[in-house]
Amino acid sequence: MRLTVLSLVVAMLLSGSFVFSQDGGAPRGDRPQQRGSREGGPRGPRGGFMPGFMGAQEKPLFGENLEEADFPEGVWYFNDDKELCANADAVIWTKNKYSTFTCSFEFNLSEHTNGGFLIQCSDKDNWIPNTIEIQLLDDYGTEPDYHSCGAFYGFQAATKNVTKKPGEWNKMDVFVNNRMITVVLNGEMINRINTAEWTDNAKSPQGTDIEEKFHGRSLASFEPYGYVGFQGLHGNAPMKIRNATIRPIANADTTREGWVSLFGDKLENAEYNPEVWSIDEEGQLTATKDEVIWAKDKYENFMLDFEFKTTDQANSGVVIQATEKDNWIPNSFEVQIFDSFGRDVDMSDCGAIYGRCAPQFNACKAPGEWNHMTISVMGPMITVVLNDQLITTMDKRLWTKADENPDGTKPYEWLVNKAPSETENAGYIGIQGLHGNPTVYRNVKIRKIEFPRRGEGRGPRPENRE
Repeated sequence: MRLTVLSLVVAMLLSGSFVFSQDGGAPRGDRPQQRGSREGGPRGPRGGFMPGFMGAQEKPLFGENLEEADFPEGVWYFNDDKELCANADAVIWTKNKYSTFTCSFEFNLSEHTNGGFLIQCSDKDNWIPNTIEIQLLDDYGTEPDYHSCGAFYGFQAATKNVTKKPGEWNKMDVFVNNRMITVVLNGEMINRINTAEWTDNAKSPQGTDIEEKFHGRSLASFEPYGYVGFQGLHGNAPMKIRNATIRPIANADTTREGWVSLFGDKLENAEYNPEVWSIDEEGQLTATKDEVIWAKDKYENFMLDFEFKTTDQANSGVVIQATEKDNWIPNSFEVQIFDSFGRDVDMSDCGAIYGRCAPQFNACKAPGEWNHMTISVMGPMITVVLNDQLITTMDKRLWTKADENPDGTKPYEWLVNKAPSETENAGYIGIQGLHGNPTVYRNVKIRKIEFPRRGEGRGPRPENRE
């Protein structure tokens, strides 16, 4: 099979071949032991998916008629050819924030055009120091630098110049997996950055200079979550944009085939104390004491989807890969459920792999509001999507020490047993009971991920390959 650079990038991102420690460390190229499911999400050339992308659907970046855009009235518009244009230097922004997504668009440059594709913006009114800009520039035939087309403007140059002549259409694909950002221009991968490595506000990780006007803050300090947009008419040379689409992260779609209730509609598939756990007529699951409700079966590769509502200072958790029910705390992993609204998150906050891996950012809603979480487990890979945002990714193979996490932090002492890399991938699933103030759960569903055994469904292996 012949693979283009673009298809390879899609495959690596969506199959989980880029994996990160809790600090968003450098990507690894080793292949996960198991591949993702065939539900939802874009498909790579070998059929793999990143579990967190379940339910993601491609859509126009700003809506069909700019109804999902935020911009000054009269500045941005579609021309008769459905090309997006601007008549002033004002940014068009998405109304929603995004963390993990793929975005594709075509752009046509006039001579001396200078614009930008903007991501992870935290402040629309003061966007220049609070946004990552991928440069869009008429630089045909020149040597690339950190102002060139496809550069992370002011920070890192593209590896090559593949910009077309003014008047010709270019196509850019941008892949954002929290802190890992990859740029493909006209079918060639020309730039990639891991912002977690950019901890110095004046020097790149390779020791090259960062443009002085960006010395105010390091890229590592950026929250990998924000608005997406395009810079307007910057100078007198216009730019046209067409076919701008985004495929964002999303929670799982449990209406699809294969999803079943984890505990059963009347808890018939659960092991629990009926004096502690109960489910009401509306399907809301609650507990009166700090006792776990367990699913009867063990699970290895699966997606678990549910909604939860916290009260003020609520503290609960979803237990996965438990090998012992009676002594589960050091013999399992817990995805923390916590009232983390408005907090700076750490490895004890909502969506964390408790004590092991902090969320990348806070996506938790206020107490009293329903949150939606999807936990995906594929062998050693654990991902957490909260409210349509991929917030946590843990590859247990990187956790090689029982008493130290890859970023140097220490797990809580009561968790220390085996190194996570040495733990089993199959185990029991449960929900912690009333640990502090109450949490309410509903629509707790699971989908097993089955993999064919080697050789199943295949024809005979050819004797010779060309």
